[in-house]
Amino acid sequence: MTAQKSESKPHTRLLQLLVGTFAMTYYIFIAVLALTALIFNKYIIEWAGLGTNPITFNIFPIWLVMLVLFLLNAMIIVGFFNYFRRGKKLIILFFGMILIGIQIIIGGFEGWQKLLLEAILISLILIIPTRQSSVESIENAGNYE
Repeated sequence: MTAQKSESKPHTRLLQLLVGTFAMTYYIFIAVLALTALIFNKYIIEWAGLGTNPITFNIFPIWLVMLVLFLLNAMIIVGFFNYFRRGKKLIILFFGMILIGIQIIIGGFEGWQKLLLEAILISLILIIPTRQSSVESIENAGNYE
């Protein structure tokens, strides 16, 4: 009976845990940075001296970009929680590709190192095998006791 219980528990492999933890830390940091830029955008603009000529400077496009970057990073973080819990990679891949595409559209290939890092993280998530442990198999293991 104990062998059935230990086999039915969801286990996270070491490589999956290491890559996932690094990626979660990376995307949480970027999301917090984007959220901070959204909240304190007036102070950042004043500090940088961009708002000296308010006729030619418009805050809305910058605010919109920061909002989109925050939401995409937040959805990738949600995807990582889903990845660790159920082993499903679809949310990470979908929003990760959208995030990389938007960054290329907005900034081109300037800062290509960041794009390469994100592509490697997403590729590793795609390549690393996950042990599928659905809720049904855990519930069924309890019925065999």
